[in-house]
Amino acid sequence: MERSHRIARIHALLQRHQGVSMDDLMNDLEVSRATITRDIEAMRDQMNAPIVWDRDARAYRLGRQGVVGPTHMVPGMWLAPAQAYAYLTLHNIVEKIAPNLLGPFLEPMRGTLKQMLGECDFTMYGLDKKIEIDMPAMPALHDLDFGTLLDALLNSKPVCIKTKKSSSAIKGVPQKLKITPRSWLLTIHLSDVAGQVELDVEEIQRVDPL
Repeated sequence: MERSHRIARIHALLQRHQGVSMDDLMNDLEVSRATITRDIEAMRDQMNAPIVWDRDARAYRLGRQGVVGPTHMVPGMWLAPAQAYAYLTLHNIVEKIAPNLLGPFLEPMRGTLKQMLGECDFTMYGLDKKIEIDMPAMPALHDLDFGTLLDALLNSKPVCIKTKKSSSAIKGVPQKLKITPRSWLLTIHLSDVAGQVELDVEEIQRVDPL
C-alpha cells in the first residue's frame, strides 16, 4: 500500500470514537510499527494533524474532537486535470454570487487548482466567464459588521442588529442566509421572545456581538 493511501486510512481510523491502537493500525495496514510511527509523525509535522496518544485507552485519536480547521489538512485528493478544472470553474462561479462571503473560503483551494493545471499545461477555457449568473448585488455592509455577522452565522453566536428602519435593535442568533433573485434574507432566532424573524440584509445598519 502506498504511503498516501496509508495516511488516508490512518486518518479515517483516528476519527473513531474509541480511537485506534498501534496493534490495530499494524494489522489493518499490514505494515510495521516503525512505518506507522513515521506516518503519524508525517501527519503531525506536515499536515498539522492533532494526533494525541490516550494513555488510558492505549489508543491514538484526533485531539479537539477531530475538527478539521485551517491548520489541519486532511489527506490529499487526487484529481484528473479535467476534474481539477471543473472544481476551479465551480469555485469561480460560486464566488461571483458572494465574493466577500465565499471568497476567503475558496481562495486557498483555487490557488492550488491553478497551480496543478499550470504544471500539466491544461487548456483554460474560461468557462466561468461564459456563464452568467443574474443575482442581486451583495448588500453594502461595512466589513466589520459583515465579519461579525458571518462569524455569528457560522458559529451560532448571538448578535445585536440595528436596522435602518427601526430604532429597536434585534437580538438573536442568525440561522440562515438566503439569496433570492431580488434580495439577501437573513433568518434570526430571537433571544428576547420565542420565534424567529426574516430580515432583508440591505436593511442592516450595524451588527454587534453579544
